[in-house]
Amino acid sequence: MRKPNVSENLAIELAFRIYGLKVNTIKKMVSYDDQNFHIFVSNEHYNPYIESTAEDGYTLKITNTTRSAEPDHFDIMHSTMNHLNLKGLRVPVPIKNLEGNTWKMEVVPLLNEDESNSSDKRECGIHLLTFISGVPISTVTYTSDLLFQWGALLARYHDAIQDFRCEALYKKKVFWNLEHVPEIENFMDGLDEQKKNLVLSVLKKYPEEITKNIGNAPKCFIHGDFNENNILVQIIKNESSDCTSYSVDGILDFEDVHYSTYAWDIGVMLAYAMLDCKIVDPLEGAGHALAGYLSIRSLSGLELSLLRMCIACRLCQSLVLGAYSYKQDPRNSYIIISAKSGWNRLEQICNISNEDLLNLWKKIQ
Repeated sequence: MRKPNVSENLAIELAFRIYGLKVNTIKKMVSYDDQNFHIFVSNEHYNPYIESTAEDGYTLKITNTTRSAEPDHFDIMHSTMNHLNLKGLRVPVPIKNLEGNTWKMEVVPLLNEDESNSSDKRECGIHLLTFISGVPISTVTYTSDLLFQWGALLARYHDAIQDFRCEALYKKKVFWNLEHVPEIENFMDGLDEQKKNLVLSVLKKYPEEITKNIGNAPKCFIHGDFNENNILVQIIKNESSDCTSYSVDGILDFEDVHYSTYAWDIGVMLAYAMLDCKIVDPLEGAGHALAGYLSIRSLSGLELSLLRMCIACRLCQSLVLGAYSYKQDPRNSYIIISAKSGWNRLEQICNISNEDLLNLWKKIQ
């Protein structure tokens, strides 16, 4: 996988040449594998498919070489976003370029695999999405109400995606899915013995708790990465009382949408909900997020029984692969964000029985 290395000047040129848009301001955005720019554009443009330019601007995305080479990658993602937008969810919407398509392959400069500068160039997929205003939920303090809303938003996503049909999406392979969890054992060399043993204790239970049961759990086209950086909140200020409240209402990043179980999607969300709980106990925080989900959609006994293991599996994935990637490139601190509290959360979820955890959550619902 090679990451694009596009300068701001080249990004401005691409926006004009591919989309007919004149960029007024541009800002580079943080990204794990790709390169993203937030751009504001002039009202004067040359794109016949744009009636009026978006006030909040656009996200110009240059996709890494691996994802760019995947068959149907952009069409799948764009179809998903358009479907959810029509269902009333606040998601980015793909913009057609001057050729009438929602993406285009362009030869751009690349970074080396260790993210050092390179003279190499290769084709990468470029697409433009409407920018969704708000702040990531990771930037505000998690209250029980905020966590409840987070869970409820995932339930709204699951309701909206139920009637979505996309044959290519059934075949899509995502490394961060539940089925690939056992493979993280190949990336554990840099971990100390205590952390390694903790992860191995989870993997040891995988055949009995996941493999044996997952085939009976309901499935849909899950989001796959309902984490704290992909969920947006609107800040609501009450001038009379000088109080601030938050509305959780935006969903980003549909790169990992794939066909899997509802339980895995919920477990991923609960894992990330636990990470930054400061004023709410992390296990109880997951319970508030689950309560929000259950306020809209119900889960079977089997699905509920899978959640603890799904949380543990996602934490293991994030921690192990994050540590491995950081070892390859110590400059990229973004990839080990979850490690700050993740190992403690993994211990917490491993040290409570399924029965005790479900009983704790029942008291919250």
